[in-house]
Order: sequence, then C-alpha cells, then structure tokens
Amino acid sequence: MQFRDIIPNISTKRDKKRIATEYVIDYSQLDEKGLENALIKTAPQYYSEENVRARLFELMYDEDRNIRVLHSIMVRDILLNQDEFTMEQALLDQAVVDFEQDIVNRANEAEIGASGDKQERLDLFRFVLETAWDRNDDVSPDEQHLIEKLRERLKVTRGEYRIIEAQLGFFPKVRNEIHLLSEIKDCRVRLQSAGLLLCFRTADGIDFDVIPDEIAGTLRDVWGIEVRNHGYDALLQDKRVKSKPYLMAILDKAGVAYDKYVTVEQLRMLIKEHVRPAELLGGFSARDGLDASVLSEWCKDLGLVSSGQKTDLISRIVQHFDEIKQMSGLVGEHADQNELLLEYFTELAGRKLDELRKQGVIAKDIECERLFEQATSYIFEKYLGHKPLQLSGTEHPDGILSYKDRLIMWDNKSKETDVSLKDHIKQFDRYIKNSNKPVACFVVLGPSFTDESSKEARKYQIEHDVPIALLQADEFLSVAKKFGGDPNDDPFPLANFIQSGRIDVSEMVF
Repeated sequence: MQFRDIIPNISTKRDKKRIATEYVIDYSQLDEKGLENALIKTAPQYYSEENVRARLFELMYDEDRNIRVLHSIMVRDILLNQDEFTMEQALLDQAVVDFEQDIVNRANEAEIGASGDKQERLDLFRFVLETAWDRNDDVSPDEQHLIEKLRERLKVTRGEYRIIEAQLGFFPKVRNEIHLLSEIKDCRVRLQSAGLLLCFRTADGIDFDVIPDEIAGTLRDVWGIEVRNHGYDALLQDKRVKSKPYLMAILDKAGVAYDKYVTVEQLRMLIKEHVRPAELLGGFSARDGLDASVLSEWCKDLGLVSSGQKTDLISRIVQHFDEIKQMSGLVGEHADQNELLLEYFTELAGRKLDELRKQGVIAKDIECERLFEQATSYIFEKYLGHKPLQLSGTEHPDGILSYKDRLIMWDNKSKETDVSLKDHIKQFDRYIKNSNKPVACFVVLGPSFTDESSKEARKYQIEHDVPIALLQADEFLSVAKKFGGDPNDDPFPLANFIQSGRIDVSEMVF
C-alpha cells in the first residue's frame, strides 16, 4: 500500500498527529484535513534512506530495552515478511509473543552448532554478553552499542545473538519473560512516532498495522532483505538448490561452520541465517553457484525471461520468490490423526489394547505408548498453546516445555494398572539432574496413580526442591478441552502444573 493511500484511512486524529511528530512542522496546530495534506506532502522524508537509518539507530539504542528488542521483531521479522507489509494488530501482537517463545524454545533445545574459529567467536561473544549483564539486570544503550559493534566484527548473526542471550536467561526479558501486550503496544506507539509504522481501520472496525511500500523498500535496502521468509523457504525447496552437497558447498564458501552430522533442515536454517538468496544462487564469485544454463532453465520453468547475464537471471528468480504470497498452512500433517487420538486418549493411557485395535487406532501393541506421547504433545501445542521443544538423543523425558528461564518436563506412563511413582523415580531423577536448565516441575501423565505416589512426590520435592505433579489422562484432556485451544487466546498458564502429588484440576486457574 502506498503512503498517500493509507493516510486518509488512519482512524483517529491522535494517530495522525503521532505519525506527524517526526517530520511535520506545527502539526499540533493543524485540523484533521490539514494533517492529512501535510503528511502526504512530507511523505518523501518518511522513506528517505538517511532518515530511516537515523530512526532505526535511535530505536536500536533507545533507553528502554523493551523498545530495542521489540522494534526489530515487529518490523524486520514479522511485518516485512507479510503480504503488503500489513497485519491485523491483534494478530501481530500474538505473532510477537510466538516469535519470542520460539527463540526461547530454540535456546533450550540445543547449543548453537559450530566448530573451530566460529565456535571461538561465539564463545567470546557469549563471554562479553555475560559480562555486560553481570552488573545488573539491564544493558545500557552504550553497552548495547559496543555489543552490536562486536557482533558485526565477530560475524555473529542476529539470530545467534538472540539465542545466546536467551540461553543466558536475558531474552526477551530477564528470566526469559515474554513481553506483555501493553509493552508491545508501547513499541507500536514508538514506531508510529518514528514515522516507520502507520495504522488504519477497516470499515468493520478492525485495526491494522502497515508499513507503506516506500518505507518498506527503504527498510529492506538498509537491512539487505531480498526475499520474504516464506519465499526463501519455497526457493530452498527447488531441486536445483535443495541437495545437501550444494548447501554445504555454499556454506563453506560463506565461511559458515556446521556439524559433520548436520541434517538438510539444519543446513537450510543456516543458509537463511547467513546467506542471501542471490548468494545461494550465484555464490560469492563468478565461478560459484549455479551455471547460467541452469539459471536460464529455471527462469523458463517459472515463466520468466530466460535470456541475459547471470546476474539478470538471478535477479528475476529472486524477485519471483519474493512475490510469492503467503499460504495459510494446515494445522499439521497429522492433524486428523491427532484429533482421532484425542478421542481415545484415556484408552491409550490405560492400554486398552483390544479396543484400540478394534477401532483401528493401533495395529501393534507397541504403538500404544508412542501414540499416547504424540497425543500429549498435540494437546500441549494445539489446545494449551505451548510448543514442546525438539529433543535429541534417547536419554530424555517424553516432552519438555519452556517456562520462563526454567523448564517443565513431562513423561507418559501408559499402563493397565495404577502408576506407581516409586517404580520410575530414578529415571525421572536422571532427567532432572541432566537438564542444562533448572526444572520448575516434572509432570507424570498416566491413567491413575497409587495412593503412595503422592507421598513419594512430596518426598522427592523435600529432598531435591523439584515438584513432581501426577496428572490423570482423562483430567488432562478435560482441562485442554475446557481451555479451548483458541490461537487468539493467551497460552494456558503453566504455573498450574507446578505442584507436588496428585493435581486437583478443579483448582486450576485460567
């Protein structure tokens, strides 16, 4: 959307005044129509590269660290990846929360994979961050400026920076606290005052945030953005660049280290983090990347002009993928199966094998435990709003959730009889003690529990200061369905699980 087309649709005079703050002289003296005319007249100042760079510098080193963190998430990571650079305000708020939680989850899943010189640079950067945070629970603008200079010098990406800071317990806020909606709103107001973000209201009263095309173009130039995230994902799926050897060769040329057991998906993540789309196609010198003949064939397949220099061909392909519209995905590849599993959740917990086979839920007895775990993960993510962490190796509980700067672990016990905590306490103790972060609570999910299990849980908490919560499968399912699973709602309060012994779901607050 063009700047001049948005201005008349800004909902209130107050919003127009706020946007006029930076560049319109005597804006407070103008009536609403005069404000609109003045804003349109001064439009070039809003997307001047010099002015955009100045405003970004001010935001990056704002006295309020919430502004420093939030402005780039809202603008760079979310809005610039939307079709027409616009998004309903309520959905943007939720997208910010989800983005921050994803960073915390990734930080909890594993260390950043690197080796040699790259690992040394990451270790140095981590040490500097630790030192900066060591004095108090904040980083000053001056310290932030030095950290940013060091980040660029050490070639640490913004994503790596966030993950390291989250591993230290300081992203998005102290103790990995997620930003409140009021704090996101404050940043929205700050972005409007800086002239980088506009807003408008539709005829049915829905408020949207929008970055005008002209400002978005300047922001993309300043940040070196060539393709929206979903377009880059689509590009990386093409047969010409999707092979593991090709991705590894590009990363080698870019000087990006990776583990020798790296997966293709991990390689794609590294590519997106470190390599621009044009570099992925053309490499870093005339002899790198794809041959011109391959690029020409690719253009022909896309219905683009297939003649011209190699740089022209690359430019056309990059533009094509940048113009791909976002598609709203399905809930998941196995969404229908997962909903079926919920219908038989208590049967899975109680190992009602005859019934499960009869209904076609399982084909073999061994599937029962795995499907009980799968259904539990599905409930946490789709009904309670908490995405389980990805787990590696074999010595771990069935699931882990991020909870502020700690973790909540859970384990499924599918049994035909009551679960006795005493039979499994050594196994759970290993999981807790081997954790790289403090464990806020360990939840055991089963069909039912022996009377002695609650006493065993309290005994463990007294000795190790970690509560073990015992939760019946039928009660867990009833809480999930009562909570509702609306993606627009706040996530289920995980603090409800932090208790020892049998959980009384009637006392849960949400």
